[in-house]
Amino acid sequence: MIRAWKRDLIRSIFVVTIIFLIFKPASHPSKGTRVRNNMRSLAPPMLHTLLPSRNIPQLPGSIVHHYHISDRFHRKKNGRSFCRIQATTGMLSKIPMVADPEDILRGAINRARKQTPAPRIQNAAEREKSRAAKQIQTLHLGLIGPLKKYMEGFPRLSRVHDFEQAMVVLTLGDTRYDRALDEVASLRKRVNEICKSYANRIKNVRKKQDVIDVMDEAFTTIERVFSRDMEAITKLKYNAIQLRKLPQVDLTEGTIALVGAPNVGKSSLVRHLSSGEPEVNAYPFTTRDIKMGHFFAEGCRHQLTDTPGLLLRDPALRNNMENLTMATLSFLPTSVLFVMDLTGQCGTNVSQQLGIRRELLDEFPHKEWIDVFTKADLVFTEEGQLNNETADLEAHVAVNKMPNALRVSSATEEGLLVLKSGMIAAMVSHRRKKQAQSLH
Repeated sequence: MIRAWKRDLIRSIFVVTIIFLIFKPASHPSKGTRVRNNMRSLAPPMLHTLLPSRNIPQLPGSIVHHYHISDRFHRKKNGRSFCRIQATTGMLSKIPMVADPEDILRGAINRARKQTPAPRIQNAAEREKSRAAKQIQTLHLGLIGPLKKYMEGFPRLSRVHDFEQAMVVLTLGDTRYDRALDEVASLRKRVNEICKSYANRIKNVRKKQDVIDVMDEAFTTIERVFSRDMEAITKLKYNAIQLRKLPQVDLTEGTIALVGAPNVGKSSLVRHLSSGEPEVNAYPFTTRDIKMGHFFAEGCRHQLTDTPGLLLRDPALRNNMENLTMATLSFLPTSVLFVMDLTGQCGTNVSQQLGIRRELLDEFPHKEWIDVFTKADLVFTEEGQLNNETADLEAHVAVNKMPNALRVSSATEEGLLVLKSGMIAAMVSHRRKKQAQSLH
């Protein structure tokens, strides 16, 4: 009876197990898994529907053309196409520090030569082979590791924001940035192939002295190849130093760009109105790159940009400094603070400054715009009238054409509070437009 009882119990357990397996409810993935799966399945159509490609304006008169690209960057993963959107700035601020190539080489060789064989190996040849294998591995990691870090840390220009693309091209030249990355990638590939080749040779060597000879040859070959091509790392280091000097622009903050002819007083205004401290001198093109300052209003931080001066000439003849200004206006959501000097001391007469203003208004008709007459203490009387002793006929024409222009003086601080109020109003208007566009 005991045996029959055990047999019936086992049979019942077996039947219950079969029934449970047949009618078991489908398992549900965790919440995180469901979210990830939904994102994978919906990401491509959602991105294509909600984020249409932008019409990117061409940089007027630029000496370069090919860096204007679409925001979309497609890549393959597991056989499926994904869409990568780069709509923010800041990727260039994350580039790594580049070490001196001589230090990379010497450090890798010194660490490799200090390697010891694995313990408990009695055979002398096998012990030397163990030491050689560890040396090759250490040498490989010491040289390839930094190069891999650089390749991953320096983004390709096709992946960065349009403004940063323009800044890189206008600062380094058309191809210098990508060419340096290509040369580093080529050096990495050559070192990798050499290390693998000597690692395979060591496996097939039988005598201790032969292992030593192969390792001596390996050290010599790798050092010669790396030394011959280390100029690629030197170029990359130079690029990194230059790129760290570029301004860091936050697209989430409102931006006002001070624009005008050279030496009209833009840099002085930036120093008075923001935290920026650009160089101020009494000669044209003192500002040779983009300078950033910040100011706070209504609890928000805003950016104030000092740009190189513009000249009234054919856009094709503009230099790189002028093209930096045009890139700022073309690729950043900026409001314009156009600065004019009516004294004639800046080197650009008033009619030419009016011509620059007219060209910019035609080029960027939808930007918030503030007109400013600087050095007001020199051209306007206390009653607000033009001083006929210092103002010529062209100054009278400009005042008539720009009746709403603000009059300021960095020397006496006249009109700066009114100007700052106008800047705050422009930022509020810009923010409201941005919110309205996001709703649509």
